[in-house]
Amino acid sequence: MSKENLSLHVVLESHEYIQVSNHVYTTKASLLNEETKIHLIDRCCLSILQEFEGKLSQEIVEEWLLLSKALDQSCNYENRWDDRKMLKELIEGKSHPVSWYASNCKVG
Repeated sequence: MSKENLSLHVVLESHEYIQVSNHVYTTKASLLNEETKIHLIDRCCLSILQEFEGKLSQEIVEEWLLLSKALDQSCNYENRWDDRKMLKELIEGKSHPVSWYASNCKVG
């Protein structure tokens, strides 16, 4: 059995993805099996990330996703979080414990 390198070419509408470094975050679940650097993300999160396009690094996005999960797991699932404020803090390089975000990034 021989091996071949295949190149994947996908056309996505601008509202369906955001590229951060060499990773792609998209709402298209069918692409997940095509490439390891393609990540599934819901439309709400995608639109928030697109607001910060050009200011994001892969590390910031990963930290934000982990922080969101930590807040949901350690706090009430009914709470809503100000993702924009969280991302602004991460982009500015501010280091806070999860408890700071829980106290300062609640919506409503």
